[in-house]
Amino acid sequence: MENLRQSLSSIDVNNLLKIFDLQISLAVLIFFILFRGILSRILIKIYYIFTKNKNVPKESTMYKPLTVFFVFLGIFCAINILPVDKQILTYMNLIFRIIVFYCITRAICSLITEDSEIYKTLFKKSDNKAVDRFICKIIRAVIWFIFVIVVLKQKEMGFNFNSLGGLAAGLGIGSAALALAAQDIVKGLLSGLTILSDKPFVIGDWIQVGEYEGTVVDITFRSTRIKPVNNTVITIPNSTITSSYVINWNRLNTRRFETILNISLETPTEKIRKITKEIKLVLENNPDVVKGTVQVVLDGISACSSDIKIFLYVKEKEYLKYIKIKEDLLCSILFIVEKENIDLAYPTQTLYVKEKGETVE
Repeated sequence: MENLRQSLSSIDVNNLLKIFDLQISLAVLIFFILFRGILSRILIKIYYIFTKNKNVPKESTMYKPLTVFFVFLGIFCAINILPVDKQILTYMNLIFRIIVFYCITRAICSLITEDSEIYKTLFKKSDNKAVDRFICKIIRAVIWFIFVIVVLKQKEMGFNFNSLGGLAAGLGIGSAALALAAQDIVKGLLSGLTILSDKPFVIGDWIQVGEYEGTVVDITFRSTRIKPVNNTVITIPNSTITSSYVINWNRLNTRRFETILNISLETPTEKIRKITKEIKLVLENNPDVVKGTVQVVLDGISACSSDIKIFLYVKEKEYLKYIKIKEDLLCSILFIVEKENIDLAYPTQTLYVKEKGETVE
């Protein structure tokens, strides 16, 4: 009877201990989930104090990786409190280490972005944003490559680096096929490096490549993105750009404006001379027009009109502002035409219909 009581009491104690461990485990997990944001902000403040940076941003790029880290830290601590099998603990330790490496890698990469203080300090004197972005992408790619190597080096992964030589030797045909398939990618990368080094254009320039033109919004390893006037985004492979003629309108000091005014053949010569002088006078007084470049001449006489050619140079080189100036110039010309009561010519065609029995002389 006494033995039975002792066995029952030991079972009760073990159950109580398990329940107690479970409660502590849940409490630890809930603590890390609820206070992950506070803990992350504390670490971020410590980082900025350590780096002697007084400008602590409201939302740091390290915040999300740290919150993920604290959630998994809570899960790891909660499982370690529970009486689980050693094999499970071994795998849990491996998973936790990988997660820690991932969070550290992601936090480091988040510091190498355009909004980070490190980026602004490194490229403070640089005037080529495309090259700066390219360098940052290379740095982030190297950091993630190191992360993959560190993960594969874990003993529990069972990855044998000594077998890499035999594996590489056995992949000769596969490597050749992969090299052929990657030709376009390599070509795009080399073209991207050519664009970044030669700098035929930079982000913000208005360019024309073949039938496409627009503002350059991004330059990546493989392609360049431009935004035309209809506000869409066109992605052009860098290999296409390097093998085509590229017109960079932002490199112009001035823009040429040209139009032909077709007036009626019935317009007297004196009126033609008068209108050319008035148009030239109005255009020369326009503040957006380069002085001394206005030319207004009777350029030719066609079958249905007298052609007055007008050309000049405008100071504005930005395209969107230029088309507004172009509109103002055209309206000024039309205003003079209306004021002088001059008819504009347009193609006409006369059709003669012969009735039955009618003779044509």
